Amino acid sequence: MKAKNAILIVLALSFCAVAPRAEAKRKDKGQASQEPAKEVVDVFWSMRSPYCYISLDRILAIREAYDVQVNFRPIWPIAIKDPDFFKGIKHMKYRVPYQDLDTLRSAEFQNMPYVYPTPDPVKQEPNFGPVLPIEKQDKIKLLTYTAIEAAQQGKGWDYLDQVSRMMWNGTVKDWTAGTHLRDAINRAGLDGDKLIAMAKDPKNDKKYQKLINANQKLQDAANHGGVPLFVVRGEPFFGQDRIDQLLWRMNEYGVKLKPGAKAVNPGGPNSCNP
Repeated sequence: MKAKNAILIVLALSFCAVAPRAEAKRKDKGQASQEPAKEVVDVFWSMRSPYCYISLDRILAIREAYDVQVNFRPIWPIAIKDPDFFKGIKHMKYRVPYQDLDTLRSAEFQNMPYVYPTPDPVKQEPNFGPVLPIEKQDKIKLLTYTAIEAAQQGKGWDYLDQVSRMMWNGTVKDWTAGTHLRDAINRAGLDGDKLIAMAKDPKNDKKYQKLINANQKLQDAANHGGVPLFVVRGEPFFGQDRIDQLLWRMNEYGVKLKPGAKAVNPGGPNSCNP
């Protein structure tokens, strides 16, 4: 009997010693099978902003080169979000001529053709004067609604690659004329007629307003209201001239290049940065 009890004790002790190791192996196997989450960059974008357009090539290049998720988040231009924004700003007399100069210079520096769209997507008096109410803003509604619908269909960046260039690169005199917008949406791999019809249908107003407002809340949470705005882990990088710091931060977080990809020049093709 004593011998039998001794054997049982030895077996029990052996099981206790082996069982934890088997459990550890199961955990290790489970952990190894999980793919690490990609870093996420949220890009807040206005279809009226020249600086958004000027950032386009580099953002597309980042999506192509790096193992990172880049979310396209259309929002209203500041003139629509806050029609009183430009009132009472003492330096407004400097803003218009400087912005005209700076956008032309920045586009040239990025080697991007650039002409301000005709007509202006937002109905506003010259020199950043009074803004018409949203009910009369058919052009910016059309652009923002089709942009957010494209994003919903997973084709937001393809949409920008075609529509934004068509509007800003000077190849068309009037982006609203004929079938320019429809054709650009079609080139993005979307149904241009369908997207335009959806954007113009009043029944879809609430749907698109809700999506835009959701993007706006995310931008507000990053404590900035400008565009283009790039947000990583809650940290905002404002402006096309902060893409170098965005890339630096991505590198700090360990974002890797995709196999065979080359690092993006943060300053653009004409930059002297390495």
